[in-house]
Amino acid sequence: MAHLVAPDGAPLAYDAFEPQGTPIKAVVLWVCGWSDHRTRWRAPAERLSREGYAVYVLDQRGQGDSGGLQGHLSRFSQLLGDLQAFRRLARLRHAAPQVLLGHSFGALVVLRYLETQPSDVVAAAILSSPWLRTAQPAPRAKRVLARILADLWPTVRIATGMRASDLCRDSAVGVAYDDDPTVHHVMTPGAWREIQWAQRAVPFDAHRIESPMLFLLGGSDRITDPQAGRALADAQRIPGEVRWYADMYHELLNDPEAERVIGDVTAFLERNDL
Repeated sequence: MAHLVAPDGAPLAYDAFEPQGTPIKAVVLWVCGWSDHRTRWRAPAERLSREGYAVYVLDQRGQGDSGGLQGHLSRFSQLLGDLQAFRRLARLRHAAPQVLLGHSFGALVVLRYLETQPSDVVAAAILSSPWLRTAQPAPRAKRVLARILADLWPTVRIATGMRASDLCRDSAVGVAYDDDPTVHHVMTPGAWREIQWAQRAVPFDAHRIESPMLFLLGGSDRITDPQAGRALADAQRIPGEVRWYADMYHELLNDPEAERVIGDVTAFLERNDL
């Protein structure tokens, strides 16, 4: 584990997987999701590094081993500054093109970053199960309470209620997730308000994105709505590529057929000369 320093001084944890004995094709900057952390993605990150990509996997603030109040987010814009700092760190190490890979909440961050930082060129982006909309809305009482507490007590931690069995078709992944002390299983009302704002902003500003994008969508995702990802991909000026995995759940790169997904990712990168 290594750390970089965010613009506000918060320590952000990341892991680096460098290809051995082969030239670096590109740097893949992997942005993890909510209540998620970098060590859960070691296997696919190592797999990509064997294909010649330097892979850097980031715990977002408030997640994993990074600084910040667990499960809280003061301003969504902080995450964009964190990602910019992450890119700067990678650029100091490698002059290769940069690819952003975001999973779930991380994909939402990547999309918003692409919309707001058009001058800092990203060679390509990969959006895995982007959290643009939940598969099922939260109970109404919980939503009302969150709206009230967002002003009165924005940092109170509320259980997300997400079932680990919905992550992946491999039951061992869910068991490990439930037993993982680094997974916090919570979200604050303040964070929920910021995330909802970003979910509204991304479709509105998506026309600003100029980088080629690959959407990885699980047709049986029980956590995020894959149709929202498909609609966003289709709405681009240059439509994003979509890979639809009808039987897969939310964590495609942890699925028993993850090798198929990795193959689609590397083929996309090669088509874009990466």
